[in-house]
Amino acid sequence: MKKNYLTKEWYEKLVQELQDLKKVKLPQILERLSDAKAMWDLSENFEHKSALEDKDFVTTRISEIEWLIDNVEIIKEEVKGKWEKLVDYWSKVRIKLENDDEYIVTIVGTWETALDFDNASKVDKDTIKISFESPMGIAIKWKKVWDIVKMRIHNERKEIKIMKID
Repeated sequence: MKKNYLTKEWYEKLVQELQDLKKVKLPQILERLSDAKAMWDLSENFEHKSALEDKDFVTTRISEIEWLIDNVEIIKEEVKGKWEKLVDYWSKVRIKLENDDEYIVTIVGTWETALDFDNASKVDKDTIKISFESPMGIAIKWKKVWDIVKMRIHNERKEIKIMKID
């Protein structure tokens, strides 16, 4: 079974969200459903339909989180020797494109980039989260400082130079 790679921080966020969904939100929705059923006509009952939709959303999200957590592998922040550094999970990598644009990217698990709605895949104001499964992640995976890799960007083949790995 394929592992879901998450940082410890994201794993803890998911566990917290799961607890909130199970202990707070789902009971509230079930209470709304019970109250709505006490009203006479369920076919014309907007509150009942709304509560059913909310219940479906919450139970689906609970299932998603449980699946993620059951198949999770925590990305460890490991410090390697100066000369052994390779692009790995949770590496912060300064890259330079052949047009001299420079970016700092942080390698995270696929689910972490997909779930980061509030943060638009930003780690901080200067760093972009990318997944190892993304085209750029695949291109720089296991590379070292000064390596040059090629990848497709906007239907053009571009060179990316790895300038620094933290």
